Amino acid sequence: MKVYEALRWASSFLQKHDYEETIGERLLQHHTGWSRTQMLTEYHTTLSEQIQMKFQEDVEKAASGIPVQYITGEEVFYGREFHVNKDVLIPRPETEELIEVVLDMIRSLPLIDSDKVAIVDVGTGSGVIAITLALELSNAEVTAIDISGDALHLASQNANRLGATITFLEGDLLSPFISLGEKVSVVVSNPPYIPEGDRAVMKGNVVEHEPHLALFAGEDGLGIYRRLVKQIPSVLIKPGIIAFEIGHGQGEAVKTLIVEEFPSASVDIINDINGKERIVIGTVS
Repeated sequence: MKVYEALRWASSFLQKHDYEETIGERLLQHHTGWSRTQMLTEYHTTLSEQIQMKFQEDVEKAASGIPVQYITGEEVFYGREFHVNKDVLIPRPETEELIEVVLDMIRSLPLIDSDKVAIVDVGTGSGVIAITLALELSNAEVTAIDISGDALHLASQNANRLGATITFLEGDLLSPFISLGEKVSVVVSNPPYIPEGDRAVMKGNVVEHEPHLALFAGEDGLGIYRRLVKQIPSVLIKPGIIAFEIGHGQGEAVKTLIVEEFPSASVDIINDINGKERIVIGTVS
């Protein structure tokens, strides 16, 4: 089977199962090690029997609903390749927007002028937020927390591979950090925020394969925010920053939670590139 024949088959097969045909290109690149440009120049190259077999097996897996990121074991985030598996949520492009907002906020405050900017990432998953902030800020001192030991193991591997120095703590939200008596200038989190009631209408490849611990947060999706905001006064240095990724329509509720705990906070709700509420960020002085 030549490359163009393999891609034509994959495209048809995936479309028949209501999945994007570009998944085939990504899987073929994964198995050949080619860039997309190289793959296009190899259109009439005959694939080896081994690559063809593995490629077809993985296309069938993708068509069954397994996310392509779990098949290849990787996803690009903020220009860097992160390893992912079933123990962590797949990084989304919207979270890159959270990174941009946090970086801009840190650089606009006196925090950036200090010898170090202490940051804690709560619910780190694969570590994309903690690692990216550590690599983008030369004076960042980053701690990453997760309740899942398996997630922390993967995040630690990502940090080592990408050259980021991170302190990893296992525990529930900020509890392990509070126990150590540590303080930070920035609390950032992309916590579970999907209401339980949405489970029935979500795509099968998400619900059936991504960890529910990282997706769902009670009846209204705000359960984690309520608990986390109550803990933040124990760790936040003033002036400080609180930054959350949120679900669409949760902005005002999460903003209210922050203002109730920090009446003097200046809090903004920011829409993502698709015009949906995505980020709540507050400065506390």
